[in-house]
Amino acid sequence: MEYLPHFNELFIAAGLEYSFHKTEKTMDAYNMAKQFCREGSCGIIGIGGDGTFQEIAAGMVDAFAHGEKIPTPLGVFAAGSGNDFAISLAESKAAALNARKKHFDDAAKDFFAKILQGQTRSVDIITANSMAYLNIANLGLDARIVQNAANLKQKFGRYAYFAAVYKSITQHKNMPLEITIDGQSTQNAYTLVAICNGQYYGGGMRIAPTAQIDDGQITLCTVNALSRPKTMIIFPTLMLEKHTSLKAVTYTNCKKITIKLPPGQETLCLDGNLYPASGEIEFRLLPSVLDVFV
Repeated sequence: MEYLPHFNELFIAAGLEYSFHKTEKTMDAYNMAKQFCREGSCGIIGIGGDGTFQEIAAGMVDAFAHGEKIPTPLGVFAAGSGNDFAISLAESKAAALNARKKHFDDAAKDFFAKILQGQTRSVDIITANSMAYLNIANLGLDARIVQNAANLKQKFGRYAYFAAVYKSITQHKNMPLEITIDGQSTQNAYTLVAICNGQYYGGGMRIAPTAQIDDGQITLCTVNALSRPKTMIIFPTLMLEKHTSLKAVTYTNCKKITIKLPPGQETLCLDGNLYPASGEIEFRLLPSVLDVFV
C-alpha cells in the first residue's frame, strides 16, 4: 500500500475527516462500501484494480434499491495490474498509462486535487443476476483466460492476461447458449461473450470500441464458435483493433440481456473477479446511478 502515507499527509493537510480501511479477503470491499453508504459517508475512495472496484460498486448498489441514484460519489484511484475501467474514465488510453508512470507522491497529489475540485461524472452500472459491475462481464474463453491469468499474475503482472491466452485456447471448448436481447432470443455456440459497459479489458485490449460508460446502453459482443486454430487469430486482431471486421464478431446495443447456460456450472467473470454461474444470468442496465470523481 505505497500510496497510503501520501494520502494520509494530504488529508491531514486539508483538514478533512477520513478513515482508511484495508481489505483482507474477497468481498471485504463489497461489505465496507455497502456499510459506508448506509452510514451516509460523503464519499468513498478506492485504491486498487478493476476487481476491487467491482466489489465496491456492487456494495454501493446493494446499499440502496437497484436503479436508485447512489448519493455517495466514488473516487477511482487505479493501482491494480490492469486498470481497464480507469482507462475508460480517462481522456485516452495514453493518458491513463501516463498516469501510471507517475511517482506515488505525484500521483496521489494529482488525484487528491481532483477530489477537492468536487467534479464528478455520472456513469452507468450493469448488474448480473443482481451483482453489479462497472466495466465488462465475460463468459467462455475470456473467463478461462482470467482463471489462468490469476496463477500467472505474480510472475507477469499486468501482462498476465496475455501470457494466459494461448494456454487457455488449447483448453477451450465452445459454449452453446441461448441469448435473449431485449426480448428477442437466439441459440448458437460461442467462443466468447462480453457484456460491456466500458471499452477495455485484459490490461488495455479494446474489445468494445463503441461502448460508453455513460450512454445508457449495454454493448454486447459475441464471437461465434471458432476452431482452436481460428481462435488464435482473435487476440492478435484485438491488439490491433481489427477484430470488429471479423465475420464471427457481432455487436449489439441493448438494455437487457438474458443468457441461458448449458447444464452444469460455468464461470462468470465480472471485471476480473470470477463467480460460479448456472442456469440463467440476467444482465440489466442501471443508467447514470453512480457519480465518479473526474
